[in-house]
Amino acid sequence: MKRWSKQQYGALTLALLIGWSTHSPGAPRDALSERVADIRAAVEAGDWASVQKTLPTLSQHYALSETQRLYLRLVQGLNWQRQGQHRRAIEVYEAFQPGEPYYAEARTNLAIAYLKQDWWSDAQRELMQLLTEDIDAESKNRLRMMLGLSQLQQGFYRDARETFGTLDQDSRYAAFAWRGIGLSALHLQDYTGALNAFLQLKALNHPALPDGPFLVAFTYDQMNRLTLAQASYQEALLHYQAKLQTIDRQLEDNPSNQALKERREQIHTYLSQSQYGLATIYDRQ
Repeated sequence: MKRWSKQQYGALTLALLIGWSTHSPGAPRDALSERVADIRAAVEAGDWASVQKTLPTLSQHYALSETQRLYLRLVQGLNWQRQGQHRRAIEVYEAFQPGEPYYAEARTNLAIAYLKQDWWSDAQRELMQLLTEDIDAESKNRLRMMLGLSQLQQGFYRDARETFGTLDQDSRYAAFAWRGIGLSALHLQDYTGALNAFLQLKALNHPALPDGPFLVAFTYDQMNRLTLAQASYQEALLHYQAKLQTIDRQLEDNPSNQALKERREQIHTYLSQSQYGLATIYDRQ
């Protein structure tokens, strides 16, 4: 089977970074906050068209509290990031000061923006600094995950594997850690280690990481275990076809949802890769 290039692995590594941009849920509601709450709901639903329509006027409202104003600034950064305007997002995030609401979220997204600009040293410096802050354990798990991704993308595969291994197993980022361990192991040609990690990833069935079934099949293929690879590619095809049907039904009810459209494109990519992998096995039989 044709081996993936470093660029293709890199695409796998960073494909979800934008999806990891963060905001904090649960802001208090007051006399003005119905519109702020609508913005928050739109962000959480991925309805960026609504965000872009409402944000310019709302962010200038004279009666905003400091917390509301800073939240809307954070959303403006997220909006620039979603549009690929990372330098403008960086300017927004760098304006947040220690002790301000949403400081940790802004600095985390700043590290993501640095990564998207290929400013690896700046990103790692920001992540290492954040790991020294007095923040909750789950936030540190997320930062370690991002640091591991940065190391993986730069080719520091052993360092990346070690960093991913420091995440708590009960973390909500555990699936990202298993994926990172597996990709690191693939680069190191430790196919047994990669397979074990991808089987864990597949079992967790994380909605943001749909590549588990494909990666299991791909790894069997790299190990030349063609019977298992064939069965796994066929299973992956059924899995992704079912996912696409579900997303298509959701899009019928919400055709403008950009997040759903992007998820559909992502699922279709893994469907196509699984079809290609299965075809190459048939060619070798």
